[in-house]
Amino acid sequence: MFSNSGMKIRKLTAIVLVIMSVCMMMSAQAETVAADTLFGEVKETYVNAFLGLGCILDGWHYYTDEEMETVNQRTKEALSNELDELVDRNIAIMMAERPDGMQNVNIQLQNVKNYVAIYNMMGLEYVATSSLGGFKSTLEAAGFTDVQLEVGDFSIRDQSFTCVKGTYKLSGVQVCFKQLWDLRDNYLVTVTATTVQEDTTDEVFAKFFLL
Repeated sequence: MFSNSGMKIRKLTAIVLVIMSVCMMMSAQAETVAADTLFGEVKETYVNAFLGLGCILDGWHYYTDEEMETVNQRTKEALSNELDELVDRNIAIMMAERPDGMQNVNIQLQNVKNYVAIYNMMGLEYVATSSLGGFKSTLEAAGFTDVQLEVGDFSIRDQSFTCVKGTYKLSGVQVCFKQLWDLRDNYLVTVTATTVQEDTTDEVFAKFFLL
């Protein structure tokens, strides 16, 4: 039963990852990132010195630049025209998925230099919580059902991050995600793990390490 819809789930979960970050960072103002170091480096592992983290995704497929452009275009088609400009400003710096499509990861940046002081004053947990209503409405408008969202915290090793987590259904199949938030210099960073059918997001984040 699932095998017949698996390919559709695999394609759409990547799009949802981008929609997720766009909707959760509605107030941010982005700029073009010129420094190649922001995008990290893929060898046997993914390492990003700017973000201070890396991951070991043995056997996973890392999206090429061309594949990420395709995902961004499909995301624009899935969203309203009012969000087109915001999608263009959202910078996906890494996407990867397990070969069977049951687990995937997305890392995105948004330049928030005009809002850093406000974000630090309010705290990322407050900002994330304030975004939940708009995020849920957008997912439901796109056809996702049984959307459940909450904000908490999650740790990689000894470092704690604001965490948005939740579930929704796509073509009757449950999808689970955890999205970690962090501020790095002028950038709001989101790291999102999405899994299909069962929540194995902790297993995905166990593959991450701090530099």
